[in-house]
Formats: sequence, structure tokens, C-alpha cells
Amino acid sequence: MGEGAEASDRAPGATGVAVLRRAQRLAAAAAYLGVGRHLPWSPRPGGAVARRARALSARWMLDACGDDVNIEHGAWFGSGKGIRVGDRSDIGMDALVIGPVHIGADVMMGPRCILLASAHETSRVDVPMNRQGFREDRPIVIEDDVWIGAGCIVLPGRRIGTGSIVGAGSVVVSDVPPWTVVAGNPARIVKKRRSGDRLPEAVQPSVPPPVLDAAEVRADALDAEASRSGLA
Repeated sequence: MGEGAEASDRAPGATGVAVLRRAQRLAAAAAYLGVGRHLPWSPRPGGAVARRARALSARWMLDACGDDVNIEHGAWFGSGKGIRVGDRSDIGMDALVIGPVHIGADVMMGPRCILLASAHETSRVDVPMNRQGFREDRPIVIEDDVWIGAGCIVLPGRRIGTGSIVGAGSVVVSDVPPWTVVAGNPARIVKKRRSGDRLPEAVQPSVPPPVLDAAEVRADALDAEASRSGLA
């Protein structure tokens, strides 16, 4: 039997598996969007049961779902297609996640975060933007051991490095290096989390702070005190 015939024999089985997988995903999505998404927040009474129910739905919806994943109350991620979540990671309360998005292990996410791997096409000025369709998706990658604060927005194609912290309300428009703390709109590096690591040159002070002699500092302080006392 030739390769073509073998491929033909395999095709119906592969198609059947794909159809079954799609049916399972749609059934889980219906259960999650209709019921699980509205169950209590994890810390509330009944939250432990709600958390397990949402995690069970996520296991059938997401492309990959690790162990002890926490999908919080109100989180929306469509059918789950294109989304991968690692062990012990969260999708925060009332989050909006439009994939493809890859979330690593041990990721914390505050409430009302928005992760958008998709964006409108706006290149033409002769056609209204709402008729131009969408640009090609640019996956978002969140590496391991990351904390994303409440209300953050992560734009298409961004990578957030291992061990980083994204301050509440930040808008991530560029990649976040590992072990850094970023904040603001747009998000900028505030500090490094590991001693000995240097900030990128772009955020180093352009003029180094002066090195003050201890005696000079004390003399300045005495002069200031004398001025306040009317002795100068």
C-alpha cells in the first residue's frame, strides 16, 4: 500500500479526533461562559468549589493547561483557542485575554487585566478603520514567575521576562527584560529585582549623582540650622 493510501486511511481518524476536540472545547466553553465564569471569586464563600469548576472547564478549553491553575471570576478568553497556561498560574478576575497568549508557570495576575494579541488594521486613510479588518496576530509571551498588577494592558507581540513585576495600571508597549520592575503608561523600567544587575543604558542617569564628602554635608547642615535660628 502506497503512502497516499496510508494517508487517506489516517485522514478520517484524524478528522474525527479534531471534531471531537472541537466539540469538547465548545461544550466546556458553554459551561464556563454560562455558569463557571459567574461563580464566586476564590476568596469568597464557595470560592474553592468555584475555582475547581473553572479550572476543569479551562482544562478542556485551553490549548494547554498546567496543574493548579486558577481562572478567576469573570475572566474572558473566548473558546480558549491559542491560549496556554503553565502550572500554578492565574488568569485574574475580570481579565480579557485575546490570544495567542502563552503564560508560563507561577504567574500572578491582578484583576481586570487586558492581554491583546490582536489589533485593528489602520494603515489606510481612504477606508474607515472599522472596515479595514485586523492585523496578523502577534503572540504575547509571559515567562515564569511574573506578577502582573491590577488593570494592566499588554499589547500585541510583547514578551514579559522571567521574574518581572508589572505595576498596577501599566500599559506594556515594549518587551520587559527579566527580573525588572516596570510601571506607567507606557511601562518603563523602575528598578532591577536582583542585586548586581544593571539597568539598560537607556534608563541609566545621564549625569552621575555627585559624591558628597561627609564633612561638607555636616557643614551645610550647620549653616542651614544657623540660618533658621537667625545666627548667620
